[in-house]
Amino acid sequence: MSNGPDSAEPPPRPGGLVRGFLRLIVEVDESRRWTHRLRAALLLLLLLVGFGVLGYWIPEIVERHLR
Repeated sequence: MSNGPDSAEPPPRPGGLVRGFLRLIVEVDESRRWTHRLRAALLLLLLLVGFGVLGYWIPEIVERHLR
C-alpha cells in the first residue's frame, strides 16, 4: 500500500468517430491552409455520401432478402 501521490498521468482523452467527425468540421472552418480545408471538406462529403448510401442500400438489401 502506497500513501504517496497518484501518478501524474492525465486521464485518457475520449476518442472515436464522433470526435474525429467534429475535428473535421472544425478543420474545414478554421484551418489556415486551403489544402487542409479542402481535404477536410472532401472527407466530410465522403462521410455524408457514405451514410446516405448505407442508409439507402442496407434497408433495400434487407427488404429483398426478406421477400
